[in-house]
Formats: sequence, structure tokens, C-alpha cells
Amino acid sequence: MKIIRAFSCLLASASIPCLACDGLDIADAYVMESPPGAGVLAGFATLRNSGDLPITISRADSPDFSAVEFHALVRKDGLIRMVVEGSLTVPPHGALAIKSGERHMMLFKPARDFRAGDRVTIRLFCGTGTRELQMPVEKNG
Repeated sequence: MKIIRAFSCLLASASIPCLACDGLDIADAYVMESPPGAGVLAGFATLRNSGDLPITISRADSPDFSAVEFHALVRKDGLIRMVVEGSLTVPPHGALAIKSGERHMMLFKPARDFRAGDRVTIRLFCGTGTRELQMPVEKNG
């Protein structure tokens, strides 16, 4: 009986859009070029959800970097500090901006120096699904 119940839950969850990247559209994605030898780069994009349920991006990774984290700049009591966000949620029929000076992807320990015109691969994990991005590297400013 427990096996049947577990299998039924698995089937039911597979049909729920919020568990996958279905409906997730990505625009204006890029990685900011850094000086040669830089240990950290930053990535940006606009995430849009065309679905009726929220899409939660639980994590990201990349074959081009040792780690990818979501960070946000938080202003409090006149100070700005960077905090790690464990996940990102894109609201139904809404958008989430990942932009310079606010929320961003921190890309740690690049496999090599990336120059403007190069492309990096980032994978976003949405429940049981993934979305792979090829993000262009762009010059700073």
C-alpha cells in the first residue's frame, strides 16, 4: 500500500508545472566580463513566468564555474550588504529581475578567463526540471 501511495504522489507531482521549468522564459541574460584572473564573475537576466503557478529555482550550477549562488543586495539602516538567497521564485504571470546593483548570480572560480564575446553555460534547477542557458559575456559598462 505504501508503494502505491508513493507512486501516486510521484505521478501527481510530475504533472504540477511549478515543479519544473515549464513556463519559464529568460531574457537579457549575460555575464559581466571581469579582469583576467578574477575569481568571481556576475550574471544577470530577467526571468518571466507565463504559467499560473509560481516557479521556484532551487539552485544553479555550471560546468564553467566551481559554484553558482544567488545573491541580493539588501539596504537596511543606511547600509548595503550582500546576502545569499537559497532559491528564487518567479510569480505566476510575473517577472523577476536579476540585475546589477540588486539581485545577481555570483559565479565562483571560473574554469578560465572569459572575455567579451565568449559564452558560459548556466543550469537552473526548477523542481524536477532544468533549464540550460548559454549566456554571452559582455564588456563592463
